[in-house]
Amino acid sequence: MLVKTTISKRSERTKSDLKAAFIELIHENGYSHLTITDIVTKSGYNRTTFYLHFIDKNHITEELRKEMFNKVKQQCFNRYEENKRIHVQEMDPYSFELMKFIYVNQDFFNLYIKEDTIPGILQDLPLAIFEALEERFVLTPIHSTSINSKTNKLYMAHGTAGLIIDWIKSGYQASPNEMTQQLIRILQSFVKDFTITSI
Repeated sequence: MLVKTTISKRSERTKSDLKAAFIELIHENGYSHLTITDIVTKSGYNRTTFYLHFIDKNHITEELRKEMFNKVKQQCFNRYEENKRIHVQEMDPYSFELMKFIYVNQDFFNLYIKEDTIPGILQDLPLAIFEALEERFVLTPIHSTSINSKTNKLYMAHGTAGLIIDWIKSGYQASPNEMTQQLIRILQSFVKDFTITSI
C-alpha cells in the first residue's frame, strides 16, 4: 500500500511539473505554437513520461482546464458549513478564499489576458462561479424580489468574473483581501444571508 501511495504521489508531482511547464510555455510563445517536444524539454522529462500521463496536447489542456475549473468552484464555498445560514453583513475578507486562490495561482490566471491562450478558457471562470452559485447557494434577498433564478446567478457570475479579469489586467494591484472586501460590499447591497446546500 505504501509503494502504491508513493507511486501515486510521484505521478501527481510529474503531472504537476508538466502542467507548470505547459503554462510557462504559453506565456513565452503562445498556445498555438506549443508542442509536446517543447513541454518535455521545458519540464526536464522525456516524451515517454509525457505519454504515460497524457495522450496529446489536447489532453493536457483539457485536464488543466477541468482541474482549475473544479478548484474555482470549490473555493467559492469551501469555508462554509452546509445548511448553516451565513449573514452577509458579518462577512469579512477571510470569508471566502477565491481571490487568494487566484492570487496564488497567477501563472494560470494570467492566461486569461494572453492573446494566444488556451482555446475556450475565457468562458471557464464565469461558468465555474455560476455553477457554484446554481448548485450550492441559496440566497436571501434584502428585498422581497427573488434572486435565486438562473438569470440572476448568471449575472452575478459574469459580474464577479469581470471584476476578477480587471484585477488580473491591473497586475493584481489590490490585495486578495481588498478584492474579497469589494465583492462582499457588492453582495451586501442586495443579499441578506445565504446557505450552502448539501451535494
